[in-house]
Amino acid sequence: MIEENKTARFNLAYFAILSLLLCRCGKDEQNRASLPAKEERTQFATPELKAPEKLKSPEIKTVLKDGITQQDLFDMIRKGVVSVSVKAHAVLERSYWCGKSWTGTGFLVDLEKGLIITNAHVAGAMKAACSFEVKFGNGVATEAKIEYIDPCYDIAVLSVDPKDIPSQCIALEMSDEEPQINTNVFSMGNTSGNEFSTYPGTIFDTCSTLWLRPFPEQSFQFSGITSGGASGSPVFLSNGKVIGLIYGGKFVSGAALPIKYVKPVVEALQKGETITRCFCGFLLTYMSTQHAIKAGSISDDFAKTYNEQFPEANSKILCVKKKMSAFEEPVELEGVQPGDILVSVEGTQIGPHLSLLDVCIQKHSTQKLKANVYRNGVLTSVYIYPKALSRFDDVKILSFAGVSFFETTDEMKALNGEKKKHIFAIAAESGSSFHDVIHPEEAQEWYGGITQISKVDGKEISGLDEFFAMMPALLKKKHFLVTYTRLKTDGKESIAFIQQEPEFAEAALYTFDSSSHSWKVKSLNNRHSS
Repeated sequence: MIEENKTARFNLAYFAILSLLLCRCGKDEQNRASLPAKEERTQFATPELKAPEKLKSPEIKTVLKDGITQQDLFDMIRKGVVSVSVKAHAVLERSYWCGKSWTGTGFLVDLEKGLIITNAHVAGAMKAACSFEVKFGNGVATEAKIEYIDPCYDIAVLSVDPKDIPSQCIALEMSDEEPQINTNVFSMGNTSGNEFSTYPGTIFDTCSTLWLRPFPEQSFQFSGITSGGASGSPVFLSNGKVIGLIYGGKFVSGAALPIKYVKPVVEALQKGETITRCFCGFLLTYMSTQHAIKAGSISDDFAKTYNEQFPEANSKILCVKKKMSAFEEPVELEGVQPGDILVSVEGTQIGPHLSLLDVCIQKHSTQKLKANVYRNGVLTSVYIYPKALSRFDDVKILSFAGVSFFETTDEMKALNGEKKKHIFAIAAESGSSFHDVIHPEEAQEWYGGITQISKVDGKEISGLDEFFAMMPALLKKKHFLVTYTRLKTDGKESIAFIQQEPEFAEAALYTFDSSSHSWKVKSLNNRHSS
């Protein structure tokens, strides 16, 4: 009986407390529901991102407002990113040969001029005669053309008709910030063919180089997903500003070109200025300060001061790796030498920032520049002699007999010291009549399988126009002799007998027209430009 009374009293107390709580909750709900509608939206609604339908570069001051969600950020960036589809009609590099089509990414930087930033290697780098299509974030696609390809760095600018840009698109703003280690970033692009896929990442290295081209450039590396098609993607901060341009990666990490390389190019194009790119004539690489000390290049004291002054370097210092044979300086004045540690140029401390050297070179153009280097532990004054690189005004590709032929380029001059005008052949298709002239195994890498063609049927030829003019007679004969030299072997001239195969009987000459920013083609059946 006593136990039953205790149970009854407990149940009564339990229900009393429960009733009190329900009553209190009901009053709270009633009080919240009685708030004015405007006050309720201010307190609880997600902040709304408002932007004009067309933001014009460079007038954008702030792409995103404070406090917006990550979805707002990605929605905004998607309005400035494009997917790039490329089709090649004639190629000079083995990597462009397979499939003759590929995809990449780009992003809008100017709506009034229709300018889109991407990588030079996405745009064919003038090693492939290409046509382009870009797709915007809303699925609309349009044709694009080459506006500019940098002869030194992995930068290209495509352009579209501004009328074809959807009204909701925006031009992304380029950041003035320097990449910093441990900064959180995002990328959006055509990674693995997944258009507009977005991935987070963190910068873990700001001083590195990727040897994707003969002329190296400083890059920063970040954790994040990058694979085929990601090239040309913007790397952006949480405020929506672009800090880098992806140009390489290892699937779980990416390498990006700091956007400060890109900004001068865009500004020049917006002003209608001619862009002249100069090169220092030597290649730089990063060496650890510990290795430089052991090699006797610098002292312990200098290394300690350097590491304190440039903590972002992670104990890396710039070292001259190789001089380019086509950029020799005058013999009466001393220039840099392999092994030199670069300290300053024209009074500017370079530190680990390879990009600062580029700024100095472009500022002073082709004037000789005074530089300080450490050589065998001694601070020495030397001179740098920049050379202007071509603007691809006369780039030509001759497609004939399953082979691509081209004339001397800046890269050929830099790597092989070719100063005269010559004809070279590369990338023979399987079964081509030239399979004995171009070794297929050597042709796996750029310049690995290049062959210099000096004579055809005993007649010296030095230009593609001359070679193209010979095509009708050669096709009619079906058999001819070629005098050639493989650049990778002993450099001795050889003779090959060419038997023309019917499936490779087409010949077409592609010439890049700088006035129309497009490739013009002449074929044997159609001698006029098209």
